[in-house]
Amino acid sequence: MDELLIKVFICTENHYLYKGVVCSLSERLNCHFVWIKDIDSNKTQLLQEIQPQDIVILLTETNVIDFYFLINLCKCNCKVIMASSEQNWLLNIMFNFVMMNCKFYLSDLLLAIHSKNKNCYYAQYPRFTRQEKKVLFYTSKGHSVSDMSKYLDISEKTIYQHQRNALNKIGMTKPRNVVGLPKNFIEFLFHKHN
Repeated sequence: MDELLIKVFICTENHYLYKGVVCSLSERLNCHFVWIKDIDSNKTQLLQEIQPQDIVILLTETNVIDFYFLINLCKCNCKVIMASSEQNWLLNIMFNFVMMNCKFYLSDLLLAIHSKNKNCYYAQYPRFTRQEKKVLFYTSKGHSVSDMSKYLDISEKTIYQHQRNALNKIGMTKPRNVVGLPKNFIEFLFHKHN
């Protein structure tokens, strides 16, 4: 009986990074490599190809990944490994992905591939109040606290509190890190979780 050939989907825009990972892993894993150059929500055909035994490695900046793609990837029940900076470890909490530092070594990647953490059957989304969502939205657009206070007609102290609460829920401490969130994340909060 033939063993199922595992596919390793490598998501990166960087051709040299893709080739480096393939060259390093091809000697150690018996699998087929698939290069995904851009990640957006219109990759439904690609997502249908992914089987539970497959591995998806996300090696791209988090803010260029479409949030709806991550949601659909979670439903594929495959192992997802994501190289990310510390500020985006929220995705591990939300999607149960295997995370590794964005400045990884081959040994880090091999440990992630062979780790037992595989199941990302569901996504756990942080719950935000309506005001926290609004403050997070304005923060992502680069508005100052004083501007938000005027827009929302509440005190700056209250804006700071909503901002701090929202940032804590997504695992961030600094408002400037909000730009590192996946594309469409704020939109998702407003449309799916009002």
